[in-house]
Amino acid sequence: MPKPTFFRLADEKRSRLIKAAYDEFTRAPFAEASISNIIKDAGIPRGSFYQYFDDKADVYFYLLNRMKTSATMQIKQAMDVHDGDLFAAMRSLFAGMAKALIEGPYAKFYRNIFMYMDFHAASKMSTPPPPHPHGNGEIMDFLVDRTDMTKLRVSSEEDLRTLIHQLMGLFMQTIGYYYNRQSAGAVVDEAALLRRLNQLLDWLEFGAGQPR
Repeated sequence: MPKPTFFRLADEKRSRLIKAAYDEFTRAPFAEASISNIIKDAGIPRGSFYQYFDDKADVYFYLLNRMKTSATMQIKQAMDVHDGDLFAAMRSLFAGMAKALIEGPYAKFYRNIFMYMDFHAASKMSTPPPPHPHGNGEIMDFLVDRTDMTKLRVSSEEDLRTLIHQLMGLFMQTIGYYYNRQSAGAVVDEAALLRRLNQLLDWLEFGAGQPR
């Protein structure tokens, strides 16, 4: 995580450094990204960079943690809006996230994360390794606490946690499908991605088999 000196920077300088880091990790996957490019774009000396971060992995994980904080806020808002209805909240949440991943300002940065799974490479360079960016204990606990279980066919907290894992895995797999199709030259627009997401959510919520 950033050193205390980073948070004491003037807002403009801190924002410039964050933007330079996003731009560099958008331009190239983690292994090919360069501190030299970050400090050049940010307009700071190399020595100043190391007053704010330990290394390239440190600033990379800081960006990932910013993403996690944003996602956590969106999840909490969706659950509040839908009054604990897990599937309704996930539908609206996934729609917003899909839009951000495809056409949002950080879309190419997200693509590098998914396509290269850069956090694995970054963790090898960190001593000690930082928390895994997909660590979701706080999110999981919130969802378990906030979900209205009367709307679900689950009988225990353990079952609910399993269901939530399935929902999150469904979203990650669908985004992986989108990037892989894109890399193969196929056109998958936002509408097509949402149709796939909603179909999978329907199968998980209502079942895929015909009634007997």
